[in-house]
Amino acid sequence: HVRTSMNIITFATPVSVAPPKLWTVSLYTNTMTKQAFFESNIGILQLLSKDQTDIVPILGKRSGHERDFSKKEECSKVGYSWIESNFMFLSSVEDDSNSIKAEIDIVSTMIEEQKDEQLLFEQIELLPGCQSYIKLKLLRTMDAGDHEVALCQVLGVGEWNELEQSVARVEQGTLTQAKDENDALYTGLLRQKGII
Repeated sequence: HVRTSMNIITFATPVSVAPPKLWTVSLYTNTMTKQAFFESNIGILQLLSKDQTDIVPILGKRSGHERDFSKKEECSKVGYSWIESNFMFLSSVEDDSNSIKAEIDIVSTMIEEQKDEQLLFEQIELLPGCQSYIKLKLLRTMDAGDHEVALCQVLGVGEWNELEQSVARVEQGTLTQAKDENDALYTGLLRQKGII
């Protein structure tokens, strides 16, 4: 079972151009989000929309460790109820009938691992209406003082589909360009509004 926790990430950036696509994510050390991510080795990076500024203090200035405080409930109170993940892009691995048994065993193992990861991803809750969603698999971590830096592989990319009220898969190459500042929530706007 995967426990969903959300937090405002201090730093997140792509660190590779060629496949496999890699990102680094900086997580404050004493958060439930870091703990949940490191325990499950999976997560979804969500780029908030400009109209989601109300949830930044809930996700970034409060702790899930606080007694009688639920980020999920507080987000719901301001109109952002968490939704079940339907972020389903399990890659298929083609079977070559000329493969030797060892290769077939490896492919079978890869498919099983992908199915296990997919089951974990399906248990993660999401915020509706984000500008983008990036499925991450934790590869390794590094101590960075009051933060830990996680090197992650991108397993899939999605965008919010308003009509279907769900996340729709997009090609990973579409994330090479920054999202429009009129739509996506960036730190400049949060500073301007005095939120950070």
